[in-house]
Amino acid sequence: MAALRMKLIVLVCLAASTIFWGRPSFSETASETTISEQTLAGDIVIQETYQPASGLPVGKIQSVRGEAIVFHRDPTVGYRILSGLPLYAGDILRTRAAAWIFCRLIDGSHIVLSPLTSLTILQSNYNPARKSSVSFLKLNHGSARFTLKPLPDLSAYDFKVQTDVAFTLAREGDFVVKTNPQATDIVAFENSRLEVTAMAQPEAVTFLSDFQRAIVAEGNFSPTVETLSRQDIETIQANFYPAAQSTLFAVGTNNNREDHKTDESPTEEDIAEPKLSE
Repeated sequence: MAALRMKLIVLVCLAASTIFWGRPSFSETASETTISEQTLAGDIVIQETYQPASGLPVGKIQSVRGEAIVFHRDPTVGYRILSGLPLYAGDILRTRAAAWIFCRLIDGSHIVLSPLTSLTILQSNYNPARKSSVSFLKLNHGSARFTLKPLPDLSAYDFKVQTDVAFTLAREGDFVVKTNPQATDIVAFENSRLEVTAMAQPEAVTFLSDFQRAIVAEGNFSPTVETLSRQDIETIQANFYPAAQSTLFAVGTNNNREDHKTDESPTEEDIAEPKLSE
């Protein structure tokens, strides 16, 4: 009798708790275990004094417009990006709304990051003894333009950009990568030779050349490729109009804007790195 009474009490308590609190939904359960980027943003500490990372620089910030942050491997401690700051392997660059970053790496490549973009420099090695260079970047989200200007003495040169769904290998070219968790859009400008693979099927390679576009969707084994008109290319290039280098000006745009800076290939003064890795 006492056992039966205890069971009835338990059932009544469970029913009452269900009525009062409601049945937990899947989304509520997921929100407890998933940390969003907005939640992480509240944990970020922005240091007032910039501290360089360990190792030798692999690049340099040429200019910045708006508010942008750089992290040295640790995504919770950041520094406001200023013109002239060195870049290191492992750095994470993030632009806020209406912000732009213009930088270059030791391999001679120029990078333009548009607003609301996150880019990680996984690797950038220049070996003068072997005349080789390898740069490996991860575009986490947003869009960026990559203009390759390999140093003239290089005999081996690889420039790689990875997203969640696609991988792009380039040895020459000027191209834009735009990505979100569902798809990656790659556009090749003039004098470009790109190799694109879907992360879902890395053994299948799609080749892109001048004025071609590839869209790699999540779970799609075969990227969609189309040829764009020059007008389409100019429209896409115009989205990156605040370029810091003359080589990044869009075709057909005014190259004499006062707010643009003209820049050439890297010099020893631009990136002070007397000792490069062998």
